[in-house]
Amino acid sequence: MCFASLGSLGLATVAAAADLPPGPCFDFSHKVVEPLRPGIPLVPGHDNHVFGTSPGGVGWASGRIVLDVPVATAYANLLDHRNFKDMTKTTVVTTVEDRPEYMAFHLVKIVVTVRALFLKMEIPWTEAWAYSLVDGTPEAPRRIVASYQKVAGTDHIKRQCGSYVLQAREDGTTDLSLYEEVKADRRSARDTRDMHRGIVRNLRAANRVAGPSAPGVAVP
Repeated sequence: MCFASLGSLGLATVAAAADLPPGPCFDFSHKVVEPLRPGIPLVPGHDNHVFGTSPGGVGWASGRIVLDVPVATAYANLLDHRNFKDMTKTTVVTTVEDRPEYMAFHLVKIVVTVRALFLKMEIPWTEAWAYSLVDGTPEAPRRIVASYQKVAGTDHIKRQCGSYVLQAREDGTTDLSLYEEVKADRRSARDTRDMHRGIVRNLRAANRVAGPSAPGVAVP
């Protein structure tokens, strides 16, 4: 198993990622209130990112960072799936479903265009995202758990799922824990770690409040 950092990685995360069960990561018919894996430690003064590969070949990455915005703002930016993708080669269409047990529930249709020499190929898949209020109120949330997994689409992605946890801090900022595990063609655990870093940059740079009325979002 390869690691970006060993000193700050909790043993529980290593053990959990080393033996991944088959099948879906989540049953969204029951409200999901816990992340897929325990968060790694929050390191004062800088972001913490680690990654590794399970014996079964599933790559995983985990991060813990602080966002200088309250949970409500961080949550609004989490609803905009353009913050999670390379939009120079990706199209995203989000359908909002009515699930009373969740703050929001999205089906996200993604198409990535891959170009190599004179060939162009489109890779489509669909992700389900469930956002649960765990502490606080919808108007003043203190803890939100967002859970997602691939539910349809390309065979190039055999497994993809993860969690984002937003936790309010006393100074008004947000403690963000993020985790993803994926088994896909030409995708390494390091790639997932680098993707996390890019998502964090996007979330920090976001200067708009995204939600169900954002471009690319369809409400049935």
